[in-house]
Amino acid sequence: MLGKLFGLFSKPSAIDTLVESLVNELLRRYPPAMASGEGRRLSQQAVINIIESVIGKAVVKSKEWDLGIVGKAKLGNAFKWALKEKGYPDKFIAVITEALIVYVTRKSAP
Repeated sequence: MLGKLFGLFSKPSAIDTLVESLVNELLRRYPPAMASGEGRRLSQQAVINIIESVIGKAVVKSKEWDLGIVGKAKLGNAFKWALKEKGYPDKFIAVITEALIVYVTRKSAP
């Protein structure tokens, strides 16, 4: 029984795995330095397209897994902390995390 309990904390959950893949895609396409305004700049539309792509993948998975309120909250928090850990600016983290939460919690049209 204790093995199962400790196993819950040692294995990454599906949400953690999803967050890791989302952040890795973001790192590849729009690294923290670019988000901070350093180096090469992308057009506003290019940044929007990247963000929509990343968030779209989260939305698809959250619907597929039928995440409840707790799962959606965990997704948002894990995403926020992973971005912070990778060095993204706080303002960018706030905007993209809010967008993620809004789109994941939005009811789909019938």
